[in-house]
Amino acid sequence: PMKNFLLLLFIPAFLDAQSTGLYEDHQIASIFIELPQDSFELILEEQINERYLRARFIFDDGAQRDTIEEIGLRLRGNTSLSAAKKSFKISFNEYVSGREYQGVRKLNLRGQANDPTLIREKLYYEIWKNAGMPERRAAFVRLFVNGEYRGLYTNIEELDKQWLNRAFEDNDGNLYKCLYPADLVWLGADQNSYKNILHDAGERAYRLVTNETADDYSRFVALVQAINQPVSATYAENLRSILNVDGVIKAYAIDIATGNWDNYFYLKNNYYLYDNPASGRFEWVAYDTDNCLGIDWLGRDWALRDCLDWENHAEARPLATRLIEVPEFKQQLINFLDSLSRYVTCPDIIFPRVDELHTLVTPDAENDPFRSLDFGYTVADFHASYDQALD
Repeated sequence: PMKNFLLLLFIPAFLDAQSTGLYEDHQIASIFIELPQDSFELILEEQINERYLRARFIFDDGAQRDTIEEIGLRLRGNTSLSAAKKSFKISFNEYVSGREYQGVRKLNLRGQANDPTLIREKLYYEIWKNAGMPERRAAFVRLFVNGEYRGLYTNIEELDKQWLNRAFEDNDGNLYKCLYPADLVWLGADQNSYKNILHDAGERAYRLVTNETADDYSRFVALVQAINQPVSATYAENLRSILNVDGVIKAYAIDIATGNWDNYFYLKNNYYLYDNPASGRFEWVAYDTDNCLGIDWLGRDWALRDCLDWENHAEARPLATRLIEVPEFKQQLINFLDSLSRYVTCPDIIFPRVDELHTLVTPDAENDPFRSLDFGYTVADFHASYDQALD
């Protein structure tokens, strides 16, 4: 029965997941941006990521060509701001309130400067979906700005109210974007103790991105308190009453299986918590997942790291610690890891998909003029890194 139950939690066929338009899986569309060149050069030189520029947007996927006036374009990211190959955010509703294009209000165009294959983040989100997690759509696009080819980008769906409604059928709850050093350590009942932890000078580490006016962290504080309680006979039941623990354990298993270390469990970074009114529990969503599948900046071999001793023990990670301390949770983690390795990330399933993506992106990756500027990756490195270890 357990085996049959686990099989229901996974969707092992990568090829069955197809989208159209903005998130077409099997072809690469082009996005053209037109705006004053001097303004564009200014935000690049000054690394300004908080100011939108007015621009014209053109989308062409071969079957349709749409032009939208008065969209917003800005730089996105933190550490990636200094990269030669910048990442961008496009907002369709920045200057026209409520406007959507193909059902979305914003696009995230990620440059993938540190990934010589250019496919890792897209592949992670396919694994995430095929493991039964709420889909976050991603596709490749060619980006042109004022006629200049800026390279091959990953177009990743915005985590906003539109996405929440599609993923959880309710978008009225509080969504918290959690960035370094968001370790979920208990600091007492005062909401300000958590609001005052900063990711950088202008952003909270636990930042409320919906219902901002109310600025209510009471449920978040209750969640942190529940996580940090001593393990007892009632701990699992109490935590399940406020947190979708199954989802967290599965997300942890996916990160272990893909070596995604720039996350909560190792680096106290890059996740969302959504207080879902439909279920009365918090949902866990991974974010910014490009440092995976062999990318490393910390001198670790993530492929060989003990999957049941994976967290960062140098600092407190109370949620990760409890997932191993509670026998029920630990067994679930083992079960999810087993199912992932059998039905989602096993070579017979994932290698053909990697080969497909390699073939798909090759022409545009080889022609990408910005791809090699940050880390010196050559065209030969691009091809070799699909089956050879990174230096």
